[in-house]
Amino acid sequence: MSKTDLEYCWMLHEIAKSLSSAGNLPAVLNLIAKSAADGLGLKACTIRLLDRKGEKLELAAAYGLSDAYLKKGPVEFKRSLYDEGILRGEPVIVEDIERDERLQYPREAVREGLKSMASVPLIARGKYLGSLRVFSSVPHKFSRSELTFLTALANLGAIAIENARMSDSLRKRMENMSALLEISGRISSSLKLEEVFERIVKSAASGLGTQGSTLWLLDDEGDKLNLAAAYGFGDRGLARKSIPASEEIPEVLGGRVVAIYDATADPKAKNIEEVEVWGMRAILAAPLLIRKRVAGSLKVYAKEPREFDENDQEFISILANLGGIAIQNSKLYKMAMANWQELTRDIWSKVDAWGAPL
Repeated sequence: MSKTDLEYCWMLHEIAKSLSSAGNLPAVLNLIAKSAADGLGLKACTIRLLDRKGEKLELAAAYGLSDAYLKKGPVEFKRSLYDEGILRGEPVIVEDIERDERLQYPREAVREGLKSMASVPLIARGKYLGSLRVFSSVPHKFSRSELTFLTALANLGAIAIENARMSDSLRKRMENMSALLEISGRISSSLKLEEVFERIVKSAASGLGTQGSTLWLLDDEGDKLNLAAAYGFGDRGLARKSIPASEEIPEVLGGRVVAIYDATADPKAKNIEEVEVWGMRAILAAPLLIRKRVAGSLKVYAKEPREFDENDQEFISILANLGGIAIQNSKLYKMAMANWQELTRDIWSKVDAWGAPL
C-alpha cells in the first residue's frame, strides 16, 4: 500500500531531525541512502557525486547492495545515457533494468537482482553535484509522490554536501593564512635568502598536501632558471640545478598561475625532471614577481593526478610573492650596507687623526 503525501512529509521531518545529529558528511549521506530505500520499501540506494572533471560519478554512500556490485566499475557519462539524462535536472526512471539500453552496467544489475530503478539529481545553487538512485527487487512503477519524496531527500543531501565543502574550504583557507603569516614573520626577521626559500618550499608542499616543491630563479639575462630551493626529493635531490628558461611552463613566465592535472599527458610539462625521474603527476606553478616582473617560479608536485582549486592557487601565488619580497628585502639590505660602508670610508678619508677635521 502506497503512502500518502502527508506520510511522506512526516518521514522527511523525522529524517531532517536525524540528520542534525549525524557527525559528518559520510554519515549524513549514508543516513539519506538508508532512508530513501526504507522509506519507499525498496531494496537499495546509492548516492554518487560528480568528480571535479565532470566525467564520472563517484560512490559517496550506499545501502542494500553487495560489495561486488558496488565495485563493478566507474560510472562514466560518456557510456551511460541514463546518467546523461540526470544532468537535465529531472528524475529518470527505468521500469525494466534488463531491457533498458541506457544503462552502463545492465548485466551486473540483473545479477544483483535489481528490477527497476529511479534517479533524482542532487543540485545546490543551480549546480549539479550528483545523483540519488534507488533500486527495487521487483518490477516497480514510481509514483509522483515517491519521486517528490526522493527529490526532497536529494535536496537535503545537496545542502549537506555544499555546507561540508564550504566548511572545508574555509578551514583550509584559515590554515593557509596562518602559514602565510608565519612565513611573513620569518621574512621580516631574516635576511638569509636560503633560509627563507627553504621555508617557502616546505610550506608550499605541506600547505597543499603535495609530495614535492621547488623554487627557481631567473638569471640576470633571463635565459636560465637556477634552483634556489627544493623539498621532497630526498638526499640526492634534483640532478639538474639549472635549466633553460625555454623548459619552464610558458604561461608561468608570462605571469600566470598554472595548474596541470596530469603532467604525463600535458605537453606544457615536457622535459620536467620532476615528472620524468621522480614520477610526479600533478603540478601547480606560480610566477615569482619582483615589481611586476617575473623573476622565477614556485612549483608544487603531487604523485597522483589532482585538481587544484582557487584556494590552492591563491595560496601558492601569495607564497611566491613572499619569495619576491624576500629578494627585494635582501637587495635593499645589501644596498643599504654598501652605501653605509661607502659613507664610512668617505668620512674617514676626510678625518685628520692628528688634528681638526679637514
